Amino acid sequence: MQYPINNLSDSITTKGLSNKLEEAKLYKGQRLPMSPTEALRHFQGRLTEFEQQEIMDYSEIWFLGLETKKIKASHGIPQNAGYDDEHGSYNKILHDHIGFRFEVLEVIGKGSFGQVLKCLDHKTQELVAIKVIRNKKRFHHQALVELKILDAVRRKDREKCHNVIHMKEYFYFRNHLCITFELLGVNLYELIKKNNFQGFSLALIRRFTRSLLKCLQMLYKEKIIHCDLKPENILLSQKGQGNIKVVDFGSSCYEQQRVYTYIQSRFYRSPEVILGHPYSMAIDMWSLGCIMAELYTGFPLFPGESEVEQIACIMEVLGMPPNDFVQTASRRRLFFDSKGNPRNITNSKGRKRRPNSKDLASVLKTDDPLFLDFLQHCLTWDPTKRMTPDEAMQHEWIQEARLNKPRPKTRPMIWKPRESTENNYEATYHKVITNRTGKTRPLTLFYHNTQPQLVLPVVH
Repeated sequence: MQYPINNLSDSITTKGLSNKLEEAKLYKGQRLPMSPTEALRHFQGRLTEFEQQEIMDYSEIWFLGLETKKIKASHGIPQNAGYDDEHGSYNKILHDHIGFRFEVLEVIGKGSFGQVLKCLDHKTQELVAIKVIRNKKRFHHQALVELKILDAVRRKDREKCHNVIHMKEYFYFRNHLCITFELLGVNLYELIKKNNFQGFSLALIRRFTRSLLKCLQMLYKEKIIHCDLKPENILLSQKGQGNIKVVDFGSSCYEQQRVYTYIQSRFYRSPEVILGHPYSMAIDMWSLGCIMAELYTGFPLFPGESEVEQIACIMEVLGMPPNDFVQTASRRRLFFDSKGNPRNITNSKGRKRRPNSKDLASVLKTDDPLFLDFLQHCLTWDPTKRMTPDEAMQHEWIQEARLNKPRPKTRPMIWKPRESTENNYEATYHKVITNRTGKTRPLTLFYHNTQPQLVLPVVH
């Protein structure tokens, strides 16, 4: 299996060399780290008045961002002295500093939480991803929950064998909570995209699934629900070809400390969440099944344009949910009438979905019985009947040794809009994904190569 991603160490070496040359010019031979007093003695005139005050809060100065146009901040200016926009997001300046240590290189992710910045750590000469949380109380509160979970994950995964991203450290900078992470490769959505939405072999999907199950096994033991498993939140690791890591615990919670009811990205949202049932760690297994199907076909299994159509998509393939599952759901009236019949929904393409009008084998265009059985045990209406990660790891499809079992090449034309005249899958696919939970797919997080070169995976 080969994934020729840009060699990170090479890029660090090149960048590190250029920065060392720049530092020699900028700092006039001053040895790093400098003390705040030394930095002010040599460069006070090139720092803003705000920086001249805040620098005294730092014991080591590694980078000053002297060559960039800085924000003229002042304590009397609204919106965090001028450092925030109207939404509380940090106004980043490329090649300026964060904490007098990190150099901002580019934005690699955005979301409701804030933004993720690719930065060079001038202390270690490593590239890192820094998640900068919005300067608003509710986002800060959820970020504290994320920190608690990230710390628990880091402590439980000391051997780094559970395929989960590790937090490096966290700190506050200009009233923003900042969390630093290792920088990873492309996400699985980008991998699907680079493969022209054709899907991958069962051998590769099995390898990815094993890795995801290792992560979920650990989360289950710790009673942690990820709450947002999707291809964008599964990234290729730098170490080991084909290895992956689960990222973005910004929506995560402990099973006994659930706060939010509106969770999971729509295509991967479990029926119990949609219908308003109490949810458990089983929602992540539902998402896993959806992801595996998408890796196989190249397209979402349940591409609902709304929550009502999302349930319709699920019923189209899995049939009607059990009656008691519907009757005990707090949100049932949004999706079913008083007799328990599904509410009619017509999507933007004029299509109506009828329950049980398809089956999983025909949708996926596969006759592999073990693969289908695995998915069916992930995609059950009743969350108590879904496989756990431990059970899934023992499933015959995971255990079987026939890694080179061929599969037919499929081109699932059902996803192409009838009115579309475009011939490329990316354009077609983006018409589907823009109707997710009120937003398009987010930019890649923790992603160091914005133009990845891809050689299709070959598993031996």
